[in-house]
Amino acid sequence: MKHKSRLKPVELMHKSHSLEEAGVQSTGVDEEGMEMFNDPNSRLLTFIKKRARNYRRPVLHTNDCVEVHMRASLYQIVDLDQRNNLATLTAYFDVWWNDPFIAWNSTDFYGITKQFVPLRWLWRPEFYLYHSIQGRVPDVAPDMSAEVHEDGRVRSFLPITARALCPLNLKYAPFDTQNCSFF
Repeated sequence: MKHKSRLKPVELMHKSHSLEEAGVQSTGVDEEGMEMFNDPNSRLLTFIKKRARNYRRPVLHTNDCVEVHMRASLYQIVDLDQRNNLATLTAYFDVWWNDPFIAWNSTDFYGITKQFVPLRWLWRPEFYLYHSIQGRVPDVAPDMSAEVHEDGRVRSFLPITARALCPLNLKYAPFDTQNCSFF
């Protein structure tokens, strides 16, 4: 017996919109050689880039503190070197803070409430891995991006690889517990 409600392939109509048809026009080239446009996303990126400073703490008054929130998550234990008491792991930091200089009014940009920008444009907190035997400051890839919200909240995911001293006592293994401090 044939099933009557079989799915049949449907041909979808593709609308091809060019920039000109959408009313978007080129406004020139920025200092990095990238073409700029007059659409809301491009205008918002230009707005954020002009106001963001990667060397400036995001505070309005010099005595203010930057409240940085962080969540660290272990991704993988890559290696556990029992002889040298070393552990290698990969993890990531989910970090967010507020930068009042890059906040915008979403009604000025057709309701856009968040935007992704290169992390190199923005100030970012420094992290030190105190128990690490390689670099104490995690490297940040130059092409990483950050999520910026209209209220100035910046969120970034920073992957790290750490190699740290981890004294192991395996006398009672596998009925034991090991504790290593990385952060």
